[in-house]
Amino acid sequence: MVGLLSPDRYDLAVLLSTIGLLLIGYVIYPTHLVRTSAWFTIFTIYVCYTGFLAYKLTFDTEV
Repeated sequence: MVGLLSPDRYDLAVLLSTIGLLLIGYVIYPTHLVRTSAWFTIFTIYVCYTGFLAYKLTFDTEV
């Protein structure tokens, strides 16, 4: 049985990129186009990350 995954550098990269994109979209350059682009990019990152986690859990590999 697979246990909980421990955080690694990919988890940190996803969280920091999300925070960075939200800061850019809401604090640094708050226009509608930039906010929408930031949310679309965050959505894309999380879709790819979910696929990566599914692969990692399925094949039980250390990346």
